[in-house]
Amino acid sequence: MAYEFLDHTADLKFRASGKDFEEALAEAARALTEAIAGDSKIEAKILKEFTVTIHKPEILVHDFLQELVYMFSADHLLFADFDLELKESMGYRLTAKVKGEKYDPKRHKLKAEVKAVTYHELKAEESNDVFLIEVICDT
Repeated sequence: MAYEFLDHTADLKFRASGKDFEEALAEAARALTEAIAGDSKIEAKILKEFTVTIHKPEILVHDFLQELVYMFSADHLLFADFDLELKESMGYRLTAKVKGEKYDPKRHKLKAEVKAVTYHELKAEESNDVFLIEVICDT
């Protein structure tokens, strides 16, 4: 569906929505990418796969987005495509296949340095057939 940036006094805050949890997670990942790299064009040259298994949806959101922050910090990777498969059974298991490329200062502008995804005011909930995620990141 979509994402939007929200006013926050010190850090970065955004809301992502989707018809289901998977789509909302993908939109949250797109918002995070835009927060880091603005509207820079990111090509799907590199594939990374990882799995997050956890019992609460809010913690899943945190751990998924934090993995993307880590890959940018450690490996300078930005992502544009998010193929997510979520299974619910005694908790949540997210298998993520993300595609992107290495940060290139000649092609990508650095909009903000996202240091971490926080638990503060973190939301992951369904309301009126729409799944909503709200996240605050330390910048």
